[in-house]
Amino acid sequence: MTTDSTPLPAAGWYPSPDGSGRQAWWDGAQWQLDRVPEAAPAAPVLPPAPDPSIPRLALAAQVLLLVTGAVYLATIAVELFGISAVTRYLGGDASASPLLTTYDQFTLVVSILGLLVLIATAVVWVVWQFRVARQLPGLTRRSAGWHAGSWFIPVVSLFFPYQNVSDLWRAIGLTRPSWLIVWWLLWVVGNAVLQISARVYQFAQSLDVYLVSMTIGVVGDILMLAAAPLAVLVVRGITRGLLARPAASAFTPVQPVA
Repeated sequence: MTTDSTPLPAAGWYPSPDGSGRQAWWDGAQWQLDRVPEAAPAAPVLPPAPDPSIPRLALAAQVLLLVTGAVYLATIAVELFGISAVTRYLGGDASASPLLTTYDQFTLVVSILGLLVLIATAVVWVVWQFRVARQLPGLTRRSAGWHAGSWFIPVVSLFFPYQNVSDLWRAIGLTRPSWLIVWWLLWVVGNAVLQISARVYQFAQSLDVYLVSMTIGVVGDILMLAAAPLAVLVVRGITRGLLARPAASAFTPVQPVA
């Protein structure tokens, strides 16, 4: 029999003393492991233990987003170089012809690099968002699957991902930042401008039209460059908020009385 005079905890739900991880009812004097009184309230729903992969995914996503920004910066520099070369050539400067070849070579390099970085960033972001949403069951309007899949569905991808990210902010108990809509508009408009540039380039049959395509492309790259650091803040803010949420450890375990 125990001789400890420490007051016993009040009746309530606590982590089970058997180490199973489930909750058990403590009636104020002893454990009720197999039978819970009818008057006892329903067991509270505790948030799941944090997924240990989320901080690593968040770090990888932030690094890749910064690399993506650097690639966009390099692309802008290459495009401005190309615009200068094309403008000189159209102005009658024959010495600019070798510069056009150099521009084509640089464009090939940054295009391949940009594609690889974009794919890597997209994969890491989607996995990160899926696992974060899975940690917040019932707190967002859509399932974790929709948080991942909505990025790839035409038309839906124009507004579902923004709503989903907004839901994550609210689900972790934080106020959605005012700049979140700025990030999303930069992303959507930047992608639209780059698609317009690609279409103009595809059907261009003269250097004058190529010049227009290159100029439009620079505008799109600038918008995407501006969106990159805000995307870093999205990942960082949601991850920190998620990890700061109270978990099951907030329910103090109680040892059974002998």
